[in-house]
Amino acid sequence: MTTINRRAILILLLFVIAIFNVGAYQLSPLNVTYDPTGAGSAKVYTIVNDSDSPIAIEVRAEQRIIDIDGNEVNQDGSAFFQIQPNRMIIRPDSTQLVRVQYRGPRTVPQELSFRIISEQIAMPRGANATDSGQMISFLFVYSTSAYIAPSVIVESVTPAVSVNEEGKLEVILENTGSVHQILNDLSIVLTGDNGAEYTLSETELEPVSGQNLLTDSKLRTVIEMPEVLAGASSIQAAIEYNYSYSA
Repeated sequence: MTTINRRAILILLLFVIAIFNVGAYQLSPLNVTYDPTGAGSAKVYTIVNDSDSPIAIEVRAEQRIIDIDGNEVNQDGSAFFQIQPNRMIIRPDSTQLVRVQYRGPRTVPQELSFRIISEQIAMPRGANATDSGQMISFLFVYSTSAYIAPSVIVESVTPAVSVNEEGKLEVILENTGSVHQILNDLSIVLTGDNGAEYTLSETELEPVSGQNLLTDSKLRTVIEMPEVLAGASSIQAAIEYNYSYSA
């Protein structure tokens, strides 16, 4: 898509937003940790329709999968949760409570990661009739984080370094613990067997810095071979970051 086309689309969107009323809503909480059993295996979400029109909402669960390049591609997680109600119409200036119950395995050696998603859907015909004749509507989606706590909490990220076919360095961070780790204030120092050290720059860290590294997942950044490490036959990585898990 050309720059001109992008600008045209942006201008059109701003024009539409300026002309048409946008019905919004609020969802909370946005980050929840469930226990696999007991009272903590059920949570209540609050949806507030603070617009002047009724809205239709669908709530669903998706299991999170993040690939080595940080892309999140989720899959159906409905087998793990019971959601009541999962579809609803909320009147203007009203609140709806939604109960979400975890129904997955009771033994959880590694934390399970999900999205509880609240999506505004098109109103049933006749449910939101107006005299304005407006044909354009905006549908809002909230994608929240939901974790199932493991039986034992282990925080561990293991780094590895390899040289790819192009002669570049691939620095791979693997979550070898039992809970997710957020790589805040990340620092990676490479040390060659020739005694040389190299600290990755902010630009080189960009693909992994601040990312949420889920259990049993890997993230990588690829960098040009630093001159000081070019003569090394093996390279080790040491990492530091600022995050402590709390349920």
